[in-house]
Order: sequence, then structure tokens, then C-alpha cells
Amino acid sequence: MKLDNKLKNLPTSPGVYLMKNARHKVIYVGKAKNLRHRVRSYFQRERGDRAYTEYLVRHVVDIDFVLTETEKEALILENNLIKQFKPRFNINLRDDKTFISIKLEVNTKFPYPKVVRQIADDGARYFGPYASARAVRETLRYINDIIPIRKCPDTVFKNRVKPCLYYQIHKCLGPCCDLVDEVTYQGLIDQVILILKGKQEDLVWVLKEQMYEESKALRYEKAAKIRDRIRAIEETVEKQKIHSMTFVDRDVFGYYLAGNEVWIEVMFIRSGNMEDVASYHFPTNYNIIEEVFRSFLNQFYSQTRFIPAEVIIPVESADSRLLEEWLADKKGKKVVVINPKRGDKVRLVEMAQKNAENAYRVSQTHEGDLTRTLMTLKETLKLKHIPERIECFDISNIFGKHAVGSMITFEQGKPNKSRYKRFRIKTVGQIDDYAMMHEVLSRRYIRAVEEGDLPNLVMVDGGKGQMGVALKVFDELAISNVDLIALAKGKKESPALDGKGEEQIFVPWMSNPVVLASSSPELLLLDKIRDEAHRFAVAYHRKLRRREYYASPLDEIPGIGLARKKRLIKCFGSIEGIRNATIGQLTEIGKLPVKYATEIFHSLHKAEAPVAETANQCE
Repeated sequence: MKLDNKLKNLPTSPGVYLMKNARHKVIYVGKAKNLRHRVRSYFQRERGDRAYTEYLVRHVVDIDFVLTETEKEALILENNLIKQFKPRFNINLRDDKTFISIKLEVNTKFPYPKVVRQIADDGARYFGPYASARAVRETLRYINDIIPIRKCPDTVFKNRVKPCLYYQIHKCLGPCCDLVDEVTYQGLIDQVILILKGKQEDLVWVLKEQMYEESKALRYEKAAKIRDRIRAIEETVEKQKIHSMTFVDRDVFGYYLAGNEVWIEVMFIRSGNMEDVASYHFPTNYNIIEEVFRSFLNQFYSQTRFIPAEVIIPVESADSRLLEEWLADKKGKKVVVINPKRGDKVRLVEMAQKNAENAYRVSQTHEGDLTRTLMTLKETLKLKHIPERIECFDISNIFGKHAVGSMITFEQGKPNKSRYKRFRIKTVGQIDDYAMMHEVLSRRYIRAVEEGDLPNLVMVDGGKGQMGVALKVFDELAISNVDLIALAKGKKESPALDGKGEEQIFVPWMSNPVVLASSSPELLLLDKIRDEAHRFAVAYHRKLRRREYYASPLDEIPGIGLARKKRLIKCFGSIEGIRNATIGQLTEIGKLPVKYATEIFHSLHKAEAPVAETANQCE
């Protein structure tokens, strides 16, 4: 009855609607230009080909809505609410791909290419994005090898008093010591830009002109260096997969449907060259492909990322004009969203479609291999269950200091980072790996037993000792239906031999460890899991050590956060410099309110008062 009343009184204005189930949980978020028309369409008997709505409305018992001034505001609000509620029936893009770009601060003196993850409107030039750090490293290695620009970061550059080794081997012209003028250096940056734009042919032509000029002026050594640079460029294999005479920035999308899952491929084309690709895979949640793409594009571009001049998609989108307006506002320039019907752009979409299908084929092969590997593990190690969910533990400490434990989770042979856990050892003060392992396992599985959240297999890094600790915890908590193994690095037969010994897998109730072939998929998977647990533990351990190393008296002062702490260190050079500053200097130079400047001054000088009193008493 409540739902019927809401449907009768829906407004006709733009807005966002939130569908809820019997538990009052948001299960779908949508936006509409006309809320009444859009929401009522879900409950009409004639739904055309939108069969997925029938499945959705069976779960809807209540609807809330938020009115907005425009449809564009509704679009932005829809994205935010999907991130907040993660509704079951929405496409929820968990974009864990951190795209990397190359930044050139062309407005500064002696710039150099930097790797950044955020694009800002700061007058710099950005190239990319690159989905893989490897692609960035290869590009920068190529640039630094053939063009003698600076390699050192700003902090080193501004303090250098003599040229570094790169200057000695002719890989840098020494701008740090003013050994090259700005005009000459800018010429090198222009060459870098040509490479980053994929215009190596143009660069070769420029360099040949320079070589001929140097040769005419009888500067043969310089001409020879330029000749070598030309050869290096000409010998470089062309890495671009696409080259177009239209130097336009484009994002090209393709998809492949398989059952209730979709694979989406994005090709990033910059200045006519394909820089990189990215793949996404998620369930369609019974949505038709047009609705999938509508939601995907809206969430994709709500992230902080480079916005191209053209967005080319394989389906018609009801939001294309709205998306154009929104992206143009973010970019500050015109953006077009195109669903091509003919010509070169259709061929680009077809290429993206083929890549999406290939991503699906690869995933199926990989998942099939993992399934077989897990089944073989069960048979080989005589496990009770197929280890579809594995939890692995590791301990990290240096002389017992900052001791930590890690737990990582693999599901269906792949890491599930949302289930990773870190433990700071609380009850063990001395070096005792067994006691530390006991604490970590107990803390984890006391809660897991209460919540009914036990894995199929528990794996510990170590030998019989660590396995014995785990068995003790299982006995204390009456855990009997979970498999357990320990993985230990075997000893080398001879210290003189290179490499590691055989890996040994300890299984309860087996007198001897199981030894698998070093190249077997089962051992490679277990090694991967153990190494990931070790990496995760060490990363946490380093974080705690780093936090202690960078601790300062400023951390104890309320209101002095990281930003203010950094600014004060930058202004005064060190803690000692801050201590020597007056309240007036802290206020004026450090840009602090008088209240915080006074607190810092008295806090850093309070230790001096008892010393002074003691001195007076002695006198």
C-alpha cells in the first residue's frame, strides 16, 4: 500500500530513485529526467524486451527519491549513490586499475618527464594513460637513453653543485649546473614530446636537419652523436598497434557477453596512436547491454582520469548527449560520444570487440586451469575439500620488534584482497614465532567460528612447528572441518649449490612431507600464495618502522596534522629550526594561527624548563 501511494504521487521533475527490499536495503539506484514516467515504467505489464525488470521488481517493497534541478545533476548523484550503497542490481564498477600518465611541466625551467597518477589543470602536458607501469618504464627508458635530458628529481636537481654521472657519460647536458642554455634544452623537450605523441618519423626528420647543420659547421663530434640518436630511433620496433592520420584523442569501447557476465575492453588512443588497453569484467545483473553500458560509462568517467575528445561506443546510449555535456564540463572542451555505423571508427569498435572476446577466452582458459589445479591439490594432499578458499598466514619481525602477522585469501585460485587482514602482535614481547602465530590464528578463528566464516584450507608459512601451532588452535576452537597444510622451504643438499631446495608441504597425519615437482601448477600456486602472504606482512612491518622513523615531537601536538607538519618542515628545514623559531615567525612564515603557533612553541620548549630549575637549584 505504501509503495502504491508513492507510485501515485511521484513528481515529474528530474531526480534519482532508490529501490529498497524488505530489509530496507537499497538494491537499485537509477536516475531519470522524469521520475514519474521512469519509475512507473518498471511496474507496467508491457515491458518490451526489458525482462530483467521483472526480476528486479519482485524484490522492491519501497522506493525513495531525491529531486534535482537538472538531469545532469541526477547523473552525478546516481554515480555517488551507487558507490555509497553498492546496490545488488546495479553495475558497480570497482575500478582498481590505477592509470598512470607521463607529465611534462612545460612552463618550468628545465622540465623532465614525471610519472603521475592524477591529472590536474596546472598548465602541464600529460601523455597516456598507461594501464601498466611497465609500459611507462619502457617509454621513459627509451627517452632517457636517446635524449640527454635531466633524470634527477626536483629535490636533487636544485641542490646539486656538480654534474652527476649521466653528464659524464653524455646522457645529460647538465642543466643542474647551468651547463646548457634554456633554448637548447627546450629543443630536447620538443623531441621528447614528439616521441610521447608517437611521431618518431617527425623526430628523425628534425634530427637529420640538426645533423647536417652540425656537419656543415665542422662540429663532427656533435653530428656523430645526433647520427647515433637517429639510428637508435630508426632501429626501435614500432610499438603502436594503431596509427591514424587523424591525430585525435579517443577512448574506444568494446564488449563481449557470456551468459550473465560481460567483458568490456577500452582502447586508449592518443594523437592517433593506441597507448594502452584495459579490461573489465563483471556480472550484468540481468540488465540489457544498453543499460550496462550506460551505467558503466557514467561510473567510468566519474573517476579522475584523462577525458579524450571522442568517446566511441558499440551501442546506442540514451545518455550520450547528457554524457557529452557532463564530460565537456569536466574537460573544459567539446567532447563527442559516438556510436559509429560506418568507416574507420566502426573498425576501431570491431577491434575493441575482438579484444573483449579474447579477454573472455583467456579468462575461461585460465579459470579452467585453476579449477584443475585445485582438484589435483585435493587429491595429492588428501584434503577433505577442494580448496576453493585458502587463507594463508605469515609472521614478520626483526628481533621481535614491530612484530606483525598477515592473512591473505585466495578464492578459486585468485587473490581476494577485500579479505586480506593484518595483525599487530599484542601479547608476545620476545622473539617467539610460534607464540606469535598462535596469537594471530586464535584472533582470526575465534571470530571466524562465531561468524561461520571458515575457509576450505588454512596454510601457514613454515614447517612442522607452525603446523603444530595451527593444530593446537584448531583443537582449542573445536575446528574439525577445515584442511590445514604448512609450506616450508627445503634445505639445499649442499651450501655450494645455487638456488633453493625442494619445497616441502606438511600435512597433518602424514609422517613425511609431500614434495611436488618444482614446475607443477599445484606447487606454483602454493608458492604464489605463500609469497603474497610474506609480501603483505613485510609491507605492514615496513609501514610501522617507517611511521616510527618519521615520528616527531609535532605528532603529540593537537591540531598539527600531516599537511601542517610538512609545511613547517619545508619552511624551517628541520625540527631544530622549528624549535628555534619565535611564535611570530611560526605565525608569519609557517602560516599558522596564533593558537597553534603558541602551542608548538611551548610544547617544543617545555623540556627546557626543568633543566633551568635544576640549574638554579644547583646555584
